[in-house]
Amino acid sequence: MRKIKKLSVVIPCHNEQEVLAATCSRLSSVLDQLCASGKISDYELIFVDNGSTDNTLDALKKILEGNKKLKIVSLRRNFGYQGSISAGLNYADGDAAVTIDADLQDPPEKIGEMVDFFEQGYDLVLGIRQDRLSDSFLKRFFSEGYYKFLKLIGAEVVYNHGDFRLMSKSLVQEFNMLQERNRFIRAMVLQLESRYAKVFYSRLPRTAGKSKFNINSLFSLGLDGVLSFSYVPLRLASLVGIILCFFSMLGAGWVFYIKIKTSVMPGWASTLLPILGLGGFQLLMLGLIGEYIGRLYLEVKARPLFIIREIYTSGNNDK
Repeated sequence: MRKIKKLSVVIPCHNEQEVLAATCSRLSSVLDQLCASGKISDYELIFVDNGSTDNTLDALKKILEGNKKLKIVSLRRNFGYQGSISAGLNYADGDAAVTIDADLQDPPEKIGEMVDFFEQGYDLVLGIRQDRLSDSFLKRFFSEGYYKFLKLIGAEVVYNHGDFRLMSKSLVQEFNMLQERNRFIRAMVLQLESRYAKVFYSRLPRTAGKSKFNINSLFSLGLDGVLSFSYVPLRLASLVGIILCFFSMLGAGWVFYIKIKTSVMPGWASTLLPILGLGGFQLLMLGLIGEYIGRLYLEVKARPLFIIREIYTSGNNDK
């Protein structure tokens, strides 16, 4: 049975100054207990400051003064939630790495169960929400529909899994070699490992602060999940085009038949709606194709996933 000598915990942060002290204290308490029980021998907390505009970095530096287990990765700007996780995993050097949000709505007490599965040979352990009772009706409705849609188009995802997971060192190394810019990590890891364990939990309310995910960021993340892992939408566009062409030919045949039988052409006052419908559909498909081309454009430019301003540790500060 394999053991974890050092566990890395990656915590992405963006304007989370209100919760950082409590987050660090709670995580340290849980991980100290794992050390005391012999589950792990050592650990590190990697806080990624994702271009925060409040006092997040100063708050982390203050915590660093009294905590030698802490490592701060400061990014030059906001590279998005997925970018900050990628940055933290790039600097994780433990035998396994756990990613968890700074607000600790995903309970760190479940890390012990993840370690148990790691010892049993699993390189990937996913944290799964048992329910969405804490969400509003609309959020719950759209989340459930979104996961079902991803399944329908062939994207491999696990329902109610966010970004609370444990990955082995070998899996982290494989992940760090991926160069794609439009990231949907909860699906990317399943492209690397098909054998995984699940840990179930109930999500807790925030103790302080507010969520940094707004409608725009959720929509962008959702769109990345659809377009980065499936070309089914393009295939559906082709299918709808074939169907419309078929009905157009039927309509032309019907008009020709009426002309022969009655010598009277039907009125065309109703042609406006079909024209608008077809025009709208064509614009929608052009927009969809544009989304794919836009992502290709970003990939071809190969801009960095993140840029480090500075790394802070208890021993030294590296630029």
